[in-house]
Amino acid sequence: MTLVVRYLFIFSLLLTGCVSNEIQYQGFIFGTYYNIKISDRLNSNNLQNSIDSKLNEIDMLFSNYKNDSYLMKFNKNENQPINTEFENLLNHSIEICDFVNQNFNVFSGNLVNLWGFGPTKRIDIPKANEIEKVIPSGCSYDLNNHLDIDFSAIAKGYAVDEISQLLDDRKLNNYFIDIGGEILIKGKKKKNPWVICIENPDIKNSKPIECLSKKENEIYMAIATSGDYRNYFIFDNKRYSHTINPKSGYPISNNLTSVSVALPGQFRHTGDADALATALNVMGLKKGFEFALNNSIAALFVFKSEDEFSIRMTPSFKDIIH
Repeated sequence: MTLVVRYLFIFSLLLTGCVSNEIQYQGFIFGTYYNIKISDRLNSNNLQNSIDSKLNEIDMLFSNYKNDSYLMKFNKNENQPINTEFENLLNHSIEICDFVNQNFNVFSGNLVNLWGFGPTKRIDIPKANEIEKVIPSGCSYDLNNHLDIDFSAIAKGYAVDEISQLLDDRKLNNYFIDIGGEILIKGKKKKNPWVICIENPDIKNSKPIECLSKKENEIYMAIATSGDYRNYFIFDNKRYSHTINPKSGYPISNNLTSVSVALPGQFRHTGDADALATALNVMGLKKGFEFALNNSIAALFVFKSEDEFSIRMTPSFKDIIH
């Protein structure tokens, strides 16, 4: 794997008929798939090559699985030219960290690796003193420059936004981008809206939890999900989530199964949706819902209630249900 992608909790359904006229581009990147659908008439060639080239460029910047990526060399303090794209995402990640009270923190790379959810695996759990040594000290780079950076909770969403920019530069206005479950839609699927459905975690129930579509006055809609029902390990009969609380240093332990965040509007915000979904998942149902409510974030919380899955959504999420 390249960028850390271990679960796929969102799947896309285009509920507008069985016959499709859109052009589709598919492939693999960051250890997962990508799927792009375009319903415009294309006037440019080599779009597949441009998409693959851009995705590989991003992978070589932010991968924590490739030893020769910019990120890996940065973490090893190797000399290399300043990269503006890298610095911009790092600075933006720090801003998000401050906004969500450190519940999302890219300086958690050592914690992720310590728990065996990075490139290095382990068969036991780390000791308390090992964990304490690598807990980030707030969001500042100056206080955390001894720790490894890990962009896994924002990089896929960031890549979606970059591919959207590429398509916009080609004057394309109607498309659907899905990279490992982080999704951005623009325009329509011919005369009908693009529809995104959120999968039910209950394997006995194939009906989606909810389906979403953007409003006519919105240019884009991003949606991202953070969940752990497919990515965890069990040690001594205890379940450990792959999502680490960067403030405690331990995997989250709450009754949340997943959190989905949708950000519709005039600008692309899939990277932000990616990071916010992670932060709300770390906060837990009560604090996460209050935070989303107070900040007008469209969020859907799926949680285990006794033997059933239940949902709770903010008013702004209800507003975009298809």
